[in-house]
Amino acid sequence: MAETAQKMHEEAVALFRAGQYEAARQKLEEALTQTADEHKQAEIYNDLGVICKELEDFNAARTALDEAMTRFTRLDDKKGQGQTLGNRAALLEAEEAYEEAVEAYKQSAALLSEAGENEMAMYAWQAVSRLRMKQKRYIEAIGAYEEGVEKMPNRSFKKKVLQNILKIPGSMLGGGRRADDEEDEEEDKD
Repeated sequence: MAETAQKMHEEAVALFRAGQYEAARQKLEEALTQTADEHKQAEIYNDLGVICKELEDFNAARTALDEAMTRFTRLDDKKGQGQTLGNRAALLEAEEAYEEAVEAYKQSAALLSEAGENEMAMYAWQAVSRLRMKQKRYIEAIGAYEEGVEKMPNRSFKKKVLQNILKIPGSMLGGGRRADDEEDEEEDKD
């Protein structure tokens, strides 16, 4: 039975990626009847929430994400909780509840960082940045992006590249070098 649920879940994800949202929804609803495994149910409910959001069935999306969060919380799965909160934030954004969406993305990033999923947390911060740009709140957008970069591992090549990109606007404004730039150079010498 668990294998059947897994196979149906995979088929639903493929249908979703092909833009066949209603078929994916039906496949996930069927997969839920094929497993008693709470973690698998949580994953299915999380994906079901995403699909329902795409179908603009916001009430069903909220219900599915609530079910996913209940299970991930009971399992103490921080990564699952973080992913579900990120999907809830996307739902709030679709409903144009922007401030609630920002808070949910921030909570998602915190849980993902706590779970050691720093790259996934970066995506949540990027979503905050994108949302703030959409609101024409540019300083907050840059701040959110910087927050995400700061959460990345210190020795990460990607982090160094992104930090250098973030320095460009300051140098173009005549801001010159920041004090933390000198600290980064000292750290690199070690």
